Amino acid sequence: MRQLKICSLLFILLLTGCQTSNEDHQVNPVDSTIEIKEHDGTMSTVYSHASILDQKVAITFNGLADIETMQKLLKALDQSNMKATFFVEGMRIAQDPDLVKDILARGHEVENGTLTFPEMADLSYEETYKEIFLANEVFKEQLGYSPKYVRSRSGDSTDNMRLATKTLNMKGVVESSINPKDRNMQSAEEIMDYIHRFINSGSIIHLNTYINPAVIDVIPLLSQYGKEKGYVFTTLTEVLDEQYIAKPLEEIEGYDAIKINPDYQNVKPNIFYRKNTTKKEISLSFDDWASEERIKEILDILDKYNVKSTFFLIGKGVEKDPQLARLIVNRGHEVASHSYNHLDVTTMTPEELQEDVVMAHKALTYALQEKPLLYFRPNKGVINEESAKIIAATGVTSIAMYDIASFDWNLELSAQDIYNRVISRAAPGKVIVMHILDGTKTVEVLPSIIEKLQKEGYSFSKMSTWIEEDSNKKVN
Repeated sequence: MRQLKICSLLFILLLTGCQTSNEDHQVNPVDSTIEIKEHDGTMSTVYSHASILDQKVAITFNGLADIETMQKLLKALDQSNMKATFFVEGMRIAQDPDLVKDILARGHEVENGTLTFPEMADLSYEETYKEIFLANEVFKEQLGYSPKYVRSRSGDSTDNMRLATKTLNMKGVVESSINPKDRNMQSAEEIMDYIHRFINSGSIIHLNTYINPAVIDVIPLLSQYGKEKGYVFTTLTEVLDEQYIAKPLEEIEGYDAIKINPDYQNVKPNIFYRKNTTKKEISLSFDDWASEERIKEILDILDKYNVKSTFFLIGKGVEKDPQLARLIVNRGHEVASHSYNHLDVTTMTPEELQEDVVMAHKALTYALQEKPLLYFRPNKGVINEESAKIIAATGVTSIAMYDIASFDWNLELSAQDIYNRVISRAAPGKVIVMHILDGTKTVEVLPSIIEKLQKEGYSFSKMSTWIEEDSNKKVN
């Protein structure tokens, strides 16, 4: 441990702060000498997004505006029945404890915004520790509790913040997944447009109370948007507490089921295109990745018609929003790999291809918190004998192909064109491929395709049912 003498700095700062307050408050000085605990090199977590399945979004504010502005903001939150998290600097809590207590009494939460709200990027570990530690002391003195999280003025984390919060046994440093940067003085509508583009379940929105008064008018717009899209805007704690990802990758059974294996020449891959049957059954599968809104639209349609499908997901997309892959499984469907980088597998070196397949498997496994199907579908359905062997050598049990390409990814095709392609090619045992891509006509045409096939007597099967049946026949 190392002692840092601050020469009654906190006491002086607190007195200065109280002089600008609307009311006089008694502030007890903190001991002028504090101990800076040495860190052990471990860092706390950075929270910028929560992996949750419910449509909850954290709304957070940095700092406190003047009393009048704060009352308007709090009133807007009350009227929208919306709870938020405020990151407040320790000095402002000492200056206006009654305001902060009012925020808490209204059901919001207040977390550590450092002591003096400096830019943290250039601060040493000792300076960072002091900013966070002394703010915590003000919290305990004025509010009676110790904060769990800290955020910097800019909303960015630093290694020293992570080291200090870990040493202080705090949960971590909070950034954001949506920062409209209201300091640019946009209108409420412009701020909302920005939020629209990036919002999904588990988002953390970063606004400021003290820069752009338009953030007050954002609140009713958020409320209306939530009613339309099903989002609930709430505190950071309520969102983070619902994270389903609990196990690190290495603790999940089957995380290493797919491995690099350069000995692929004698491998015999199982390439599956269709089921050999005269029974009126068909399989509907989906490729790629999309926004939460698009994925949920497709899932809702499948629910409506009681259709279960197989989704082949791009690993790079799954890494960004893992909860969406888990949501697909929770809705009764199954998930397999569509590669990590979505490249033409026939143009990749063996090393590149196997590394891509392994990365995709790890991304899916972590997102699902369980082993996904050990199937692989290549980009555009392009495969050759060598690439099939390379893929199968990693541990992929089936290369799952298709024989009805809907071409729904082609924006030049109308919904009727897509419908005609699928229905004209439908036959017992065939596999249809569609896509979960934003901006396509898939959502428009999917109900009519399902209705037509069901009317003709087709049932829908997951691909795993057919592939496992086929594998059992080969074994027998």
